[in-house]
Amino acid sequence: MKARILATTALAVLALVAPACARSTGPAAQAPPTQSVDRLAAARAAATKAADGARPGGTINLLGVLSGQQLDAYLGTFKPFEEATGTTIKYESTRDLSAVLQTRIAGGNPPDIVSNPSGGQINQLGAEGKLVALDPILDMTRLRADYPAGLLDLVTAQQKLYGIFFNTAVQGLVWYNPNNYHGPVHPAAWSEVTDWTSQTAAGGHTPWCIGLESGPASGWPGAVWVEQFVLQQSGPAAFDRWWRGELAWTAPEIKGAFEQFGRIAADAKQVSGGPTAVLTTSFNLSPQGLFAKPPACYLHVQADFLGNALAQEVPGVKPVTDINFFPFPALSPDNAGSIEISGEALALLKDTPQGRAFMRYVATPEFSALVAGTGQWIGANRQTDQSAYTTELSRRAATVYAQAKTVRYAAQTAMPPAMSQAFLGAVLAYVKNPASLDAQLAKLDKVRQTAYR
Repeated sequence: MKARILATTALAVLALVAPACARSTGPAAQAPPTQSVDRLAAARAAATKAADGARPGGTINLLGVLSGQQLDAYLGTFKPFEEATGTTIKYESTRDLSAVLQTRIAGGNPPDIVSNPSGGQINQLGAEGKLVALDPILDMTRLRADYPAGLLDLVTAQQKLYGIFFNTAVQGLVWYNPNNYHGPVHPAAWSEVTDWTSQTAAGGHTPWCIGLESGPASGWPGAVWVEQFVLQQSGPAAFDRWWRGELAWTAPEIKGAFEQFGRIAADAKQVSGGPTAVLTTSFNLSPQGLFAKPPACYLHVQADFLGNALAQEVPGVKPVTDINFFPFPALSPDNAGSIEISGEALALLKDTPQGRAFMRYVATPEFSALVAGTGQWIGANRQTDQSAYTTELSRRAATVYAQAKTVRYAAQTAMPPAMSQAFLGAVLAYVKNPASLDAQLAKLDKVRQTAYR
């Protein structure tokens, strides 16, 4: 196996799951697949309808974080809109979107539209009156049928909608190598997994691989674990109160989630290399333990891009045959069917005919099918044609998203930046010294008092 796995993905994932970095998710950078003629034609028809048959022309200035071939794939989904409306999409890329956006708004020079990997910032700007409400522009009945409530709620402020997600990445999937792993592959409960991992550890084999190193965003993979435990154990209501700053970090729901994570990450029998390796191994290298001979581990938690990325970068690895996943199981039966996602949302800052037509266009399943067809992302519209996905693993992840009973956005990205950064730091400190948990949670509560102002 190669000594590296996916440097491009290592950079790309951070925007959607690690708020400190302004990049975007997806598998390894590559030329986007060719979209089918029929889907392009359907998208042009959807764009024509979105513009009420008019050709408003002009330019839309779009601020975002993408670059390179991912940007090419992204802009390709807008070509049918440009062709149908005569409007040009002018994209400006920045690695510090949050600060640039705030500066431009304060200077009276906002972009027409922002493509933002922080749903929390869209919520905040909407509450401050800096964005155009989309309720009068969109068919809200259709929108509520096509998008999960958890995503719409995130970009809703004061009962008005301010954003539309164009892509998603399903977080917290449990990945395994079917050639080595012989545990449950359709677990209905977390206890089924822990029963197997306990037996495996007792037999002298290490069940898990975890890597938390990620430069200035180190700790975010562990935060995903904690988020999964909050959602799957305490449920969506507690999860929402938590990321909104309404639930103390010292509350049993949050402390219990850290402790669940610590039972794995801080136990040398449970995780390959023990806590030291967890802290020092890069998140994009940690999955290689699944393919070591003998295996260094049998399970790894990561977002939906991982399997396709491994298949692209590791010789001999085939999707499904050599790498597969199951959704993170519920700890409470009441929370079965709950998933966490990350994603990028579009928000309108200037009310123009072009902007209105564009927001109608990106809300359509025809547009979302083009997003799926890039091979980079899962379309956020749950009516996306499943045949548009370019790999079996993507289709399986999209099915998990489409069929989920409850969908919630990544807490660490929804939180204010100061709170998120403190969260990641606490994850690292806890793995290094589990006895410090109470002190770490108390520090987080102090940050909470000011971060949400």
